[in-house]
Amino acid sequence: MNPTENVLSRIKPAKKEEENIRDFVSDLLRVAKTVSGLDSLVVGSIGKLTWLSGDHDIDIFLLFPKDFPRDDLEKKGLEFGENIVKQMKGKSKVKYAEHPYTHAIIKNYDVDIVPCYRIEKGDKIQSAVDRSPLHLQYVVDHLTPRMQDETRLLKQFCKGIGVYGSDAKHLGFSGYICELLILYYQSFSAVINAAGKWQAPQVIDILGYADKTKFPDQALIIVDPVDKNRNAAAVVSAENFVKFVSASKKFSEKPSTNFFKAQLSQALNAKQAKYLMNRGTKFLAIKMNAPDVIDDVLYPQLRKALKRIGNLIHHNEFSALRSYEFVSDKCYLIFELEIFSLPPVNNMIGPPLFSKQHTQEFLSKYRGKNFLYLSENRWVAEVKREYRTTEELIEKFIRQEKEKLILDGIPNHLAEVIRNAVIFDHKKFFLQVRKDKNLSNFLREKYFIDLGKSV
Repeated sequence: MNPTENVLSRIKPAKKEEENIRDFVSDLLRVAKTVSGLDSLVVGSIGKLTWLSGDHDIDIFLLFPKDFPRDDLEKKGLEFGENIVKQMKGKSKVKYAEHPYTHAIIKNYDVDIVPCYRIEKGDKIQSAVDRSPLHLQYVVDHLTPRMQDETRLLKQFCKGIGVYGSDAKHLGFSGYICELLILYYQSFSAVINAAGKWQAPQVIDILGYADKTKFPDQALIIVDPVDKNRNAAAVVSAENFVKFVSASKKFSEKPSTNFFKAQLSQALNAKQAKYLMNRGTKFLAIKMNAPDVIDDVLYPQLRKALKRIGNLIHHNEFSALRSYEFVSDKCYLIFELEIFSLPPVNNMIGPPLFSKQHTQEFLSKYRGKNFLYLSENRWVAEVKREYRTTEELIEKFIRQEKEKLILDGIPNHLAEVIRNAVIFDHKKFFLQVRKDKNLSNFLREKYFIDLGKSV
């Protein structure tokens, strides 16, 4: 049996599963109309008929008129969502993305009830989710039943190689990207054969109407057919682009069902761990509790905090070779430092001896407390260094009051939890790595999978 035939028989929903979903969606749409009086749509893979067996996340969008006030949309959206869930005897809670929405468990199905504005193609969006109904309509109008199955194969391929998911955590391929790729290339095999030869920036423009210069510095550009000014693949990271190209090339050369299976987590082996511990750098990690926010809020805030602390390290004359954010049951900001300790004194270079005004200002500031001397006709002050190690610097920084941390560039949801964080310095960090298999696997992927061999 062809590998894809074997995979498709496993991932395509059986008739009974399709009937159960169809009946549930029908009930959900009926109750939504009764409660809200609004038209509603089930979007995402369920609405486009490209979902995988066992993957039953259901997104229902309530379509508000364009002139409905934004605050009222959020308030009414939550009110309608709560009442829909009550009528269907489910359990709900409020979640937050760009605006609040209702998340529910109803008859063992995960359901998100999201308010949005009804827009037409070419209309300016008022919230990020407004395009979703347009995406639904475009895919439903153009994707044939055969292509639906081809899309399922592409989704499972992306899951198997670890590049699926357009959320802020994964920065990978969305279901919509997979659908557009199948529409463009017509089949799974054609996508894979072409992708093995992709080079960044790779441009795919189904309707051929976009100005490609609008998308600089993006590895994969898939012009959204419902909005020519949007790259539907903007979220795909350069790393995931390279992984997809590499896996496609390998599959084309030697097809196997293994590409469709999620890889098991694999910790660092003893040799790899020893190499990282002894390569002459120093690992330092900030470990903190995860704030109660969704991944699409958490990960951007972690990356912003990582960059802010990285800049702080550089500003104080230390140097980070690499830095990463990582989340398991806790959140980590990880730095591999190449400069992590400095002498107790530092030279503060002053003005030339011949610059009278600046000389007086410099001497007035540093005379008495510091040793002053001349080097190549410039004044130099030996000053006591405020921080001799990165631990001292970071410890002082993260223990500030929440309001001060926010002013200093730490995002609000992290500003509270980072104040109570634990700092792990090298040996303690690797003891933590030994305890946390997910963290160990993360380091193995980042340090021992050579992406350079993929291109």
